Amino acid sequence: MKMDELLKRIYYLKSYKGYPYLVSCILKVKEDESRLCGIRKKVYSPVAEEHGVKLENLEKNLRTMRDTFQVRGGPEMLERQLGGKMDMVLYPRELIEALAECITEL
Repeated sequence: MKMDELLKRIYYLKSYKGYPYLVSCILKVKEDESRLCGIRKKVYSPVAEEHGVKLENLEKNLRTMRDTFQVRGGPEMLERQLGGKMDMVLYPRELIEALAECITEL
């Protein structure tokens, strides 16, 4: 699926402060999946700097995004898109990884 199609599927997250951070994190991971190893240094820090926020605030906002995603049908969407069962609460890093995996075309 294209990036804009994915973003339409998670429309309910747009009103959250962390939405642009999540999108930026997904794009960074799509550019280079190796960034998932050392995500705080290679993804979160650059995104925090780009958006002019403290790293701790970015991480807090990503956790809020993850929590909302979990309760608003996000795991079911991932199950349909990626296959498999999503029966655990994802870490923000895992959410970013899964959403990046859904994107086949930017």
